[in-house]
Amino acid sequence: MTRGEIIRHNCWQTMIGIDQLVHCLGGLLASLVLACIPDADLPVVWADETLSSRCWRWHVAGVRHWPCRLIDVLFWRDTELRGGRTVHHCELAWESERTGRQLPPELRSPG
Repeated sequence: MTRGEIIRHNCWQTMIGIDQLVHCLGGLLASLVLACIPDADLPVVWADETLSSRCWRWHVAGVRHWPCRLIDVLFWRDTELRGGRTVHHCELAWESERTGRQLPPELRSPG
C-alpha cells in the first residue's frame, strides 16, 4: 500500500472503531435505563459489531426497520447491485461482520 492508502485505511478503521464504541455505549445506556423497568428486555451488544450491522439484524428480525432505512439513506453511495437487486449499506456491513472482512488478512477464515 502507498502512504496515502495507509492513511486512508487507518482513517476508515478509526471511523469503524468510533461506530463500534457508539454502538456499545448506546447499548450500555439503554440497558441501564431499561433495568429500572421490571420485565423489560435489556439489549445485548457485541464490541466488534457496528451499529449498521446491528440495524440490519433488527430489520431482518422484524424488531424495527427505521434505523436501517435511515442509515441506508445517509450512506446512499455505499450500495452494490447484485443480480438485479440493490444491496444497501447496512446489509453490506452485516456481511462484512459475518465474513470477517474487518479483520486483518491473517486472521480471516480461509474461503
